[in-house]
Amino acid sequence: MAIGYDQQPPKGDLAQLMTQHSLPGISDDIDLRSLTGEEPTRQANAVLAKFDNALRSGDLEELQSCFYQKALFKDELALTWHMRTFSSPSVIAAAFLELEKLRDVKNLSLVDKAVFNDLPGFKYIDACFEFSTERPNAECRGRLWLLPVKTDGGHVEWQIYILSTFLTGFNGHCEDQSLLSRPKRTLEDDFETDVFIIGGGNAAASLAARLKANGIDSVMAERNAEVGDNWARRYQFMKFHVPARFCDMPYRPYPDPKRILTRDDLASHLKKYVQDFQLNVITSVKIESTHYHQEKKKWVVKFKIGNNPAVRTAVSKHLVQATGFGSQKPYQPTLANVESYQGVNIHSHHYKDPAWLKHHGDADFKSVLIIGSANTAFDVLEDLHRAGLEATMVVRSDTYVVPVEDVCHPLCLGVYSNEGLSVETCDRSFLSLPNCVSGQLVKLGLTKLALDNPDRYTALREAGFPVFDSSAKEASLMYNLLERGGGHYVDIGGTEILAKKEARVKNSEPVAYTEKGLRFSDGSEEEADAIVWCTGYADKDARETVADILGGRDVTEEDHTIGPGQIADRVDPSWGVNVEGEVQGMWRRQSKLDNFWAMGGFTQQHRWYSRTLAFQIQAELEGKLPPAYLSTPC
Repeated sequence: MAIGYDQQPPKGDLAQLMTQHSLPGISDDIDLRSLTGEEPTRQANAVLAKFDNALRSGDLEELQSCFYQKALFKDELALTWHMRTFSSPSVIAAAFLELEKLRDVKNLSLVDKAVFNDLPGFKYIDACFEFSTERPNAECRGRLWLLPVKTDGGHVEWQIYILSTFLTGFNGHCEDQSLLSRPKRTLEDDFETDVFIIGGGNAAASLAARLKANGIDSVMAERNAEVGDNWARRYQFMKFHVPARFCDMPYRPYPDPKRILTRDDLASHLKKYVQDFQLNVITSVKIESTHYHQEKKKWVVKFKIGNNPAVRTAVSKHLVQATGFGSQKPYQPTLANVESYQGVNIHSHHYKDPAWLKHHGDADFKSVLIIGSANTAFDVLEDLHRAGLEATMVVRSDTYVVPVEDVCHPLCLGVYSNEGLSVETCDRSFLSLPNCVSGQLVKLGLTKLALDNPDRYTALREAGFPVFDSSAKEASLMYNLLERGGGHYVDIGGTEILAKKEARVKNSEPVAYTEKGLRFSDGSEEEADAIVWCTGYADKDARETVADILGGRDVTEEDHTIGPGQIADRVDPSWGVNVEGEVQGMWRRQSKLDNFWAMGGFTQQHRWYSRTLAFQIQAELEGKLPPAYLSTPC
């Protein structure tokens, strides 16, 4: 019996999944001192041989015995041609036997030496392997995490805790970076292309470069006047809160790997990336309408450029929405008496710099209320503080703060600072794991670092800022990223302004405007010349914006076509995780709509999943994209 899904697996909750699939402990009476030299590799080879033999013989019971009782199996295209995570030995073994029949798995062998890792509270053997499939012809890699288990006879045997598999090459093709130097197309008239990408930011450009390196034609449609304007038009003090090496784009690293990237760094790098790789892009695009012909499997996009009234047409086989998620619809709470406030009242989406604020205020402009306490709010706080303005940060709930040096520690993203490891190797160490496991490992490392420095935020708390650090039970950086799309602060120095009482903290909920400021839930009032709402965005699901982005009109041009509203109705939910722990709706085929893809996330995901998406588009264009394996044996 198998459980199937008519659409994507239902919505899940990463925090619950992390609890449900908590990291297993190792019994104190298991002696692991012998795991030196070649011993980890010998144990990994033995487990892989047992697994291979059981797979060849179709022995379900023997295959099941290879897995630890809390085992997880994550696949990215290699076998399911989808993105799936399975749990429990019985389900994993049954699924793998079904997938073996579908794919004809061959040539399992270790790659390099296995490594024994001794982390705080967690010990395992980490081994990489490679294999191929015949249906279709593909090259794949995998990863094994092995745990020691004591048998009834008192012996120690190693079992698979994590099995992950992912596609590395398809149908004899490999990425050819020399193709990136080929001249771009002239796009002055109507045109056809393999892939039409709506957007021209980092996600879009990463995918366009991957496609070009695989010989696939694509065209990006950017609404701004120049590539990079998506960064250049942000507030002047905007910057990333992680080192540049974590943010590298495919085939082109940032020049200073340890630098914290500014708005201008991001804009100039993206512009040069598109220019140097001769990527096809049209700027100042306003999409008028989008239709999909379900029989012909063709997308027809009509658009205008700038102030030119002429309507142009692009016809493509695939359509990619790469416009960003949680970035299109600024969220600003609706409060009573908004018309009474006489100062400057804006969302951070429209904030530029202190001079811009003063220009829109009166001559005696001095004070600003910042509503919010995550990354953007602290950027704005630093900017206003440097300009000598009186800033008050309004904190509506306890805020998770993690020091940037902890994020950059080897127990977290510091692995990217190891010059002996490629960025791709680092990506694989994070993104090949089930999200519920990688989330716990990051939490484990950050918790240890916070416990080692318990007084880090004592002064901040004494200043009235309600902070919790990584030692708190509710602290989970991965949860904030994958479920909330933010809501935390990676501390690159902004907290010192509050801790030193160089800016004020107001810990209450705004409920109404007054003529000179805001009234709060505790009955108090605060006056300010300006209010900047750093309250995030309302469009964390692609379905909320896709119809507008595609033109917003459902006029049927011919039979068998669907328009923006009908397309939006068929798009899968995006962001957050499903019950398997996989990010919803991103980088994979849709369940009710052909050849429509969502490309986005943060920079690490752009780099990794641009290849994942390019593989699927390539397979479909060649007529060799297998049906996705959507069932779950039980």
